[in-house]
Amino acid sequence: MRRVIWGAPSFWMERFPLYWGIERGFFADRGIDLRVWYAHGGPELARAVADGRVHIGEMGLPPFLAALQGGLQARIVGSSVFQRLDHYLAARPGVAGTAHLAGCRIGILSTGSCDTYFIRRMLRAHGIDPDRDVWLVPLGGDYGKPEVFESGRVDAAFVVEPQLSLGEHRGLWRVIDRVADYYPRYQWGIILAEQGWLRRETELAAGLMDAFRRSCRSIAECPADTIALGSRVFDIPPPVFETALMRDLPRWQTEGRVDSSGLREALKVQADLGPLPPSLRLDGLLHPL
Repeated sequence: MRRVIWGAPSFWMERFPLYWGIERGFFADRGIDLRVWYAHGGPELARAVADGRVHIGEMGLPPFLAALQGGLQARIVGSSVFQRLDHYLAARPGVAGTAHLAGCRIGILSTGSCDTYFIRRMLRAHGIDPDRDVWLVPLGGDYGKPEVFESGRVDAAFVVEPQLSLGEHRGLWRVIDRVADYYPRYQWGIILAEQGWLRRETELAAGLMDAFRRSCRSIAECPADTIALGSRVFDIPPPVFETALMRDLPRWQTEGRVDSSGLREALKVQADLGPLPPSLRLDGLLHPL
């Protein structure tokens, strides 16, 4: 068995195929002892990859491109299940909508994470200056926890599954917006691998991705079979996990395929935020497995 550390920026539904694959032995069938390591933010994960602590993992495209510009030696080997921007903006019940967030405290994962890029665009679309009219609150390990709303630390925040359904179940927040509505075509969630490791361990990396795809397909084909494990992994009631899983499952990318058109559109969006170096070409970013 070869131990592989899969890095992730946060503990949420996108990680569930890893736990399901471990539980069902899909990774073990490939001779892989898979462990999941959490960085609590894309920039933090990029540093772990650069330092050699993590060889493969998932993150959003904006912090990945920023890390490449900072010298990270990595390539995109596949797409996460959340290929599209299935981020939800939730707010306490007294907030009517995104246009009413001026003066509010808005929770994000970390400064420089995907949330930073997305909330700024969403606020500007409603005439709100993200630098002057709101407070962006990095939550780190508290990201998505009900306590940040219960304590009044934030008035709104990006919340992802299964925490989103848990908070709705408890009446703490409601969905007021969805990031995907602002980006009709966008390759967001990517699986990256460090270049040196990828060259040395091509066969291992390919087997890892095959096991990942097998796990994703298994969940999509028989979601009811996964509810008991999902409830235990995320420590939530089974009906809440089922609601959380089914909210986005029909849109999952179960084959790990990168949407090249969506990636081009994402690069255009990134270029609007600042010039991209010529070295960031589409063909130079990809090493599909």
